[in-house]
Amino acid sequence: MSTGPPHSHSSGRTEHSAAWHGAHSHGHSARPAAGGALAPDLAQESLVRALRASFNILRVLILVLAVLYLLSGVFRVDPGQQGLVARLGELRTTRDETGETPVFSQGWHWALPDPFEQKIVVTGQIQELKITTFMFTHPEAATARDLSQIVTQARELTPGVDGAMITGDRNLSHGRWEVQYKIDDAALFVQNVGTRPEDFQELLRRLTESAVVVEVAGRTIEEVTRTALDVVREGVHGRLQRALDELETGVRVVQVVAYTIEPGPVRQAFTDVIRAENERLSLQQKAEEEAGEILNDAAGDKHPRLLELIGQYGDAQLAGADEAELRRRLADIDALLDEAKRDGAGRVAVRLSEAEARANQINETLRSEYNQFVDYLEQHRSQPRIALLNLWVRTRAEVLGNRLNEIVYVPDAQEIELHIKSDKERQRELAEEEALRRQRGGRR
Repeated sequence: MSTGPPHSHSSGRTEHSAAWHGAHSHGHSARPAAGGALAPDLAQESLVRALRASFNILRVLILVLAVLYLLSGVFRVDPGQQGLVARLGELRTTRDETGETPVFSQGWHWALPDPFEQKIVVTGQIQELKITTFMFTHPEAATARDLSQIVTQARELTPGVDGAMITGDRNLSHGRWEVQYKIDDAALFVQNVGTRPEDFQELLRRLTESAVVVEVAGRTIEEVTRTALDVVREGVHGRLQRALDELETGVRVVQVVAYTIEPGPVRQAFTDVIRAENERLSLQQKAEEEAGEILNDAAGDKHPRLLELIGQYGDAQLAGADEAELRRRLADIDALLDEAKRDGAGRVAVRLSEAEARANQINETLRSEYNQFVDYLEQHRSQPRIALLNLWVRTRAEVLGNRLNEIVYVPDAQEIELHIKSDKERQRELAEEEALRRQRGGRR
């Protein structure tokens, strides 16, 4: 019995079944190629190519994102700023010409991107804080330069709304304080305060208020509002800086500015007192200037030393100094007066010269009169009658020739009355005539 045909038939079924399964598995569009081979699957190849392109694009995007992520660690520190880098809460140090430091100098720097390292740039500009805690309620309380233009005239202050300062003499005053500060040590500032100046405002406000209260409590209201406001500002400045240094904030107070004023209802009274004090000082200054002019006119440049010697002489008298000490001090005064007279220093020299001339004149007159008396005495001894007659003639000429003397002749009584310098009015008239005569002579 032959088995060939059935075997051949079975083989044909098997090949037909495999071809059918292949066509079914790859789709109905597959067409057999020449010689019985199947065509390549174009859709699969397209999908593979698309997936490969997508993976390439994804690789490029990942690379770009990685580069951008690394570049995000680049930061710049501008002039006047201070840069810091914090790694896991600790400041990273860098090296400069001074050694290891946590502060990055100006320029471009790189650090690990967030969240591995945090970049902090602290401003170096001067910041300002205005404090109106001690001001009365007014819309312009924080900006007005002249507080006298906005001060309220209310008789009472509202607690919690109107602020005031209590001075050492138990008076109230108002004030606006302005603090200008700068962050000098960014590392201390970031470690103990924060990363922004805004984080520091409330702490600075409290410290300033405390410094103002303590400083003003030791001053009078005149010192706080007028006479020593600069001293009060410096006191607040010093107290505030010491407090900031104790807290290690890294902040330096550049300047403290204050605008102060008395409460409105009592301002006029303080103004009147200040006006009177200014008038007193003005009169005192004027008196000192006049005194200086008088002293310069009196003794020239010698007057300071002359006043000093006179004062020393007076002090020695009050202290009960002995005669030798007093004579020595008088001798110093006389020596200085002689020097002033030689130098022609002021009226002292003129008066001393006039006094010396007058003394010489009196001495000369006395000497002349003494010689005349000696001559008369000698003449009286030898010829008494002639001496008396000469004396009578001289006396009569002096009496009758004096215009101040009045001569009255009474015919019936055969008497002559002499009134010697008895009429005061006549003396005044003669003095006026003499002054007028001298004035006319001077004009010629």
